[in-house]
Amino acid sequence: MRYIALILAPAMVLAALSAAATAETVPPSPIKIAVFPFELEDFSAGAAYVPPDDIDREQLRLSTEEGRRLIAASGRYQLVDVSAVNDQAAKAGKLRDCDGCEARIAAGLDADQSMIGIVTRITRTEYTVTYKLRDARSGTIVAIGQTDLRMGANVAWSRGARWLIENRLLVQAQDKQLIFAVAEIHYVDTSGEVIDQSADHRRRLREFEAALRSDMVASGKIANAALECPPNACSVGDIGDSQLLSKAKEAGATHLLIGRFHKMSTLIQQAKFDVIDVKARKVVFDRYISFRGDDDAAWRRAESFLARQILDHGEW
Repeated sequence: MRYIALILAPAMVLAALSAAATAETVPPSPIKIAVFPFELEDFSAGAAYVPPDDIDREQLRLSTEEGRRLIAASGRYQLVDVSAVNDQAAKAGKLRDCDGCEARIAAGLDADQSMIGIVTRITRTEYTVTYKLRDARSGTIVAIGQTDLRMGANVAWSRGARWLIENRLLVQAQDKQLIFAVAEIHYVDTSGEVIDQSADHRRRLREFEAALRSDMVASGKIANAALECPPNACSVGDIGDSQLLSKAKEAGATHLLIGRFHKMSTLIQQAKFDVIDVKARKVVFDRYISFRGDDDAAWRRAESFLARQILDHGEW
């Protein structure tokens, strides 16, 4: 009964939050970001015959400098030096193709986030510019922005980069977008099964959290903030609600999502999720989920259902 009470007691969350409320708002610390050099992705008909030249390389350099200048000047971000990076994909200008390895590199530089910029050449006179931000700890995409500009010659790349940073990245950073911090999910198994599935459950929990973050970001409604916690030690079963809220506030999040899973039998699992407004320190969304099965497919269905419930919530 102790574990069921843990799942079914949102009042305890509200009580803890009320006691910890404070009147003073502390601005979040700047996000440490590793901005890697812009890369050229050439899809034009002549790509196989006309390789990038010195003018292309110079315009990529100028685009990178312009992006870094605007990001640093915003005050929201603190640039991390990437000049000494020795990774092969980075040196070859192929971070866009390394399946998110830029996040790992950024984490090694003690950055919170990584950013890559991509200039895509569609024809010799048509280009787009894209940026991708990832959480350095998890590798999860935090934000993606892309121009739909037709910019003409390659000398316009830096203007496209400037427009994208000013009108997408920095606009999103001005609290016009919800920012969710997703805490690790607490898991309790009272099924009495003989087989020890703790390793599988831990893996599925991390995959569940990562998929939830990705689905929210992909919607365009919500951005992610990373909590500063040791791995596998950042759930409501590890630290108190007030501590999690403080970490969410330090990360610049507007909302904190906490969850608890309870495996009751071989086939039945229940979960309770709360979304807490960090500033107001109150629960603004809660859902119970009950589902059958304990395999990857069952967990994916549960995550997809929860993501839809959160994104369709009227308050957003």
